[in-house]
Amino acid sequence: MQNTILVTGSSGYLGSAICVDLARDNRVIGIDTRRPSKALQQAAPSVQWEQADIADVKSLKLVFSKNKPRKRNIDFVIHFAAYYHYGANWLKEYSRTNIKGTQNIIETSHQFAVKRIIFASSITALKPPPQGGILTEESPANCAIPYAKSKSIGEALLAENSNNVPAVALRLGGVFSDWCELPPLYSLMKLWSRSSSIGRLVPGRGKSGFPYIHRCELVRIVRRVIDLSNHLNRFDILFASEDGCTQHKDLFPIIRRESGRNHSAKPIHISPSLAKISLYGKYFLNILRRKNTYERPWMIDYVDHPLVVDTTYTREKIKWAPVPEFSILARLPVLINIFNSQRSRWEERNILRNEGKYEYAADNRCEKN
Repeated sequence: MQNTILVTGSSGYLGSAICVDLARDNRVIGIDTRRPSKALQQAAPSVQWEQADIADVKSLKLVFSKNKPRKRNIDFVIHFAAYYHYGANWLKEYSRTNIKGTQNIIETSHQFAVKRIIFASSITALKPPPQGGILTEESPANCAIPYAKSKSIGEALLAENSNNVPAVALRLGGVFSDWCELPPLYSLMKLWSRSSSIGRLVPGRGKSGFPYIHRCELVRIVRRVIDLSNHLNRFDILFASEDGCTQHKDLFPIIRRESGRNHSAKPIHISPSLAKISLYGKYFLNILRRKNTYERPWMIDYVDHPLVVDTTYTREKIKWAPVPEFSILARLPVLINIFNSQRSRWEERNILRNEGKYEYAADNRCEKN
């Protein structure tokens, strides 16, 4: 049966891909503060595009109410709109968009009898476990990093209001595409593809890392949650990621090997303190150059503290398993090939993504699966 699905953040990196996929067999309404690009409109011509701010509850309710005369309630809200930046300070936009915006989504969804909210949380909302420890869907979201903290507050709001409107919090891993488009991976690819000794630098013992997921796989998980919504708890937490954790020591040799024939695959390990000093230097130098810096000194505190997850509950609950060819280690040669052969376009797409100005481009390989 065709559902009516509203997607927030519909012009963004994740929301756009979800809109295009779901519009094939559902009625989709896309909400974003930015207008959809021509490429996005052409990829999903049936989508009802709405330019609205989720922090403005009046404009949000107006979008919902447009569907009342058609006697078609909105069945699902996929809430992927969010503000993020790379600093360590809480900015007011987190309160406005990520907190107030989520409150507005919950309130309006309850008013219009939405069946379920699917919320984009993050695995980074969790603190790294003790050495040898594993995180599960029951692990508390208690990380103090601003973006992650806003996601943990979002989870709490959904749980508190789940009697009014059921919800699923999808704790996303690092979502990448064949063009990379994931800031931490973007930085590693640029660093480790360099032919000089700098390209061999690895902070700590190479045990830093988190679980990844290809954007195609994320879209597939969203579909499974919609299909099995009636079998889920009123509030459920699921992992949208591969099982375990992919660490720097796993990525480094593949990036070195694929980026150049003569590149040594032997890493040069540097202490976290030295790496932090280097990042401070790069950060202040880029301020003078008026360039954005995606790596910040606070990130060094997570060196050799990997986010390791056990996704057993998620896999059993929604009967989902990742497709092997889309795992990060299997897909990395594809990413490096594009990096090498289409460098200018690769840089352009990643910078747009990193700065929150993503422009939709089709995942051709996904569409074949």
